[in-house]
Amino acid sequence: MNKTFNINRFGNVVRRDGMSYFSNYGWTLVVLWAIPVILWFLTYISMETFDTGVISNRATTISTLMWLSLMIVPSRLYKNYNDSRKGVILAMTPASSLEKFLSMILYCVVVTPIIYSIGALFIDTVLALKPGTNPYDGFIFSDIFSKNYESYREMLSLGDEELNSTIYDYMLSKNHFVYKMLQILGFSSVFMFTNMLFKKRKLSKTIGILTILGIIFSICVVRYIINLEYNFNANWTDEEITNYVKGVVNYAYNFIFYSSLITASVFPYFTYYKIKKQTY
Repeated sequence: MNKTFNINRFGNVVRRDGMSYFSNYGWTLVVLWAIPVILWFLTYISMETFDTGVISNRATTISTLMWLSLMIVPSRLYKNYNDSRKGVILAMTPASSLEKFLSMILYCVVVTPIIYSIGALFIDTVLALKPGTNPYDGFIFSDIFSKNYESYREMLSLGDEELNSTIYDYMLSKNHFVYKMLQILGFSSVFMFTNMLFKKRKLSKTIGILTILGIIFSICVVRYIINLEYNFNANWTDEEITNYVKGVVNYAYNFIFYSSLITASVFPYFTYYKIKKQTY
């Protein structure tokens, strides 16, 4: 008998986690789904007084909340995995550490972003269907699948539409599906690991550590930007400017890509190791 992985045992673990998913995490999903509704309602009742631009980028709002759902789900669904007393029931589950780990990956990395995104898009579509005065201008799919050069131009502050379009197409030439999947796996695995590492206040401790690291990283980025301004030559041709900015974009892309790759490789291993070595 294979004690490492058995498809029937794995199916039982997935079924067990699925049955407890909404009881442990359902209300969190409801709150995250409700945030865009609250923003829509507050904007709707004050449209004559305030600018509706506060909810114009609905895709960004949904994406941000989706990442937030990835942060929260391990500490809700698997909060007792490293509890020496409450985790006894989990220890008695007839499944290997690998099967438990793969089920955790499934629900934290795959199921949660899909469920939240589908629910959020459905709610957004329902809100956009309201006839008459509506703070939503059309359906969100036009924002998700269009090349929004204008917002990208504002982000880069280059002021050249052709240059921004060139760089945007350059970024699209990358394998963004793999890029995004690595980001999701790497991001989720950090919170899965800290969920196994910390006993109490798991989410707040993780956010605190990431905030400190983020401040340090921001300082390094600011120093890098300052160095870029010194290196930039105002007499360069359009082609030289495009190549220079492409180099900066490629550097940033590669940094995020390889950071995500390392994170997505190291932290899942540590999480699996903690599950395997956990004593009850």
